[in-house]
Amino acid sequence: MASILIVEDDNTLRQVLINLLTGQGYRVSSAACGKEAESALKNDIFELVLTDLCLGDTSGLDILNASKRLHPETEVIIMTAFGSVKTAVEAMQNGAWDYITKPFKHDELLLKVSKALERIELRNEVRLLRQEVAHQFGFDNIIGNSKIITDLKKIAGRISNSDIAVLITGESGTGKELFAKVLHHHSARRKKGFVPINCSAIPESLLESELFGHIKGAFTSAVTNRRGLFEEAEGGTLFLDEIGDLPYSTQAKLLRVLQEKEIRPVGGNSTRSIDVRIIAATNSDLGQKVENGQFREDLFYRLNVMPLHVPPLRERPEDIPLLAEYCLRKIRGEYGRNEVTLTADSVDMLLRHNWPGNVRELENTLKRALALSSGDSISREDIIFISPQRTKLTVEPAEPVSKRSLLENQKIQILKSLEANNWNYSMTADQLGIGRTTLWRKVRKFNLKQPEAV
Repeated sequence: MASILIVEDDNTLRQVLINLLTGQGYRVSSAACGKEAESALKNDIFELVLTDLCLGDTSGLDILNASKRLHPETEVIIMTAFGSVKTAVEAMQNGAWDYITKPFKHDELLLKVSKALERIELRNEVRLLRQEVAHQFGFDNIIGNSKIITDLKKIAGRISNSDIAVLITGESGTGKELFAKVLHHHSARRKKGFVPINCSAIPESLLESELFGHIKGAFTSAVTNRRGLFEEAEGGTLFLDEIGDLPYSTQAKLLRVLQEKEIRPVGGNSTRSIDVRIIAATNSDLGQKVENGQFREDLFYRLNVMPLHVPPLRERPEDIPLLAEYCLRKIRGEYGRNEVTLTADSVDMLLRHNWPGNVRELENTLKRALALSSGDSISREDIIFISPQRTKLTVEPAEPVSKRSLLENQKIQILKSLEANNWNYSMTADQLGIGRTTLWRKVRKFNLKQPEAV
């Protein structure tokens, strides 16, 4: 229920406005003079102030200034006679939302009030979204208490609010993009866009257009002018993921953009200035690529002003329990099983795994374990590690076991998954990360049979 302050020295009109706005469900306060209005503004918070321009002891402009000084978020609508429209326009230039000339129709006033309050609601929603984003990409969401991660977060915190170029290195699945987003959302550029591009996912023939844009007719399919990602990221951050896969021919053009801070669209004759922070990431050894002649040395040094290396999970095993709990909290809501926890044995298994796929593999492993588990906890029997080829199941026990017990574990896991999916082979194969034919062969091998319906 929005709160509105009416400032009007005409007793009759003031009462009409009170009745009109109260009848619409608003919480209404009123003042007959500037002194009363300023007292009300000091003692309460209003979404909207509706004030006459000409008051007995003061001006509506003074009420506007007092309102903006005490509550900058409050909107103000000025009521004025036709002859004072020029002054009302001046009020808008000084921060008033709108003005309305007397006499006015009730519907006209209600529409202006509604639009002013909609603007406030939209602004509040944007602020809440920004708070949620800031929380989502806070440094606390980089999970880990290991010294290497703690030191990395400290460095990232120091450089986040600068425009220094950053090169983030690390294996796939370590969270390089998360670090890039955290850097952006803690910088002065956070109100502008974070624009990511995977340099290895776009064909070389289209990459230059994607980055720098093109003009109509630049090539066969260029039927209209198009802005590139540099322009999309204007004032914000451009994240160049897998920069090591950038074609050599495009590297020279990127270097020129970084040096000159201007772009030339494909097919264009003129350049456009850009203001963009660059954060790049790679899972390859750029230094080795420079030595091999696959990556420009001058571009490497331009990008590698501040290097950040995100270590693989196997180099920080003390972070695995924290990460596992964090990932489990994220995914268990998808299954409607918020009560599920990890047993000590299951955590021990996670600690013994090498994690070639890093955090991404950990999350997928827990998704699979949650789907296979049947109780309120995930046990070691629910955890299955998939080989990089994703063609077979591998169970890593806490201590060596015989071939027979390993096969028995596989049999149990497959049976659990079949039962959980009502013996749907396709769903079970997808859940276990194996082919449908492989699943069928294992069912025959283990002589698994679906119970007959009773």
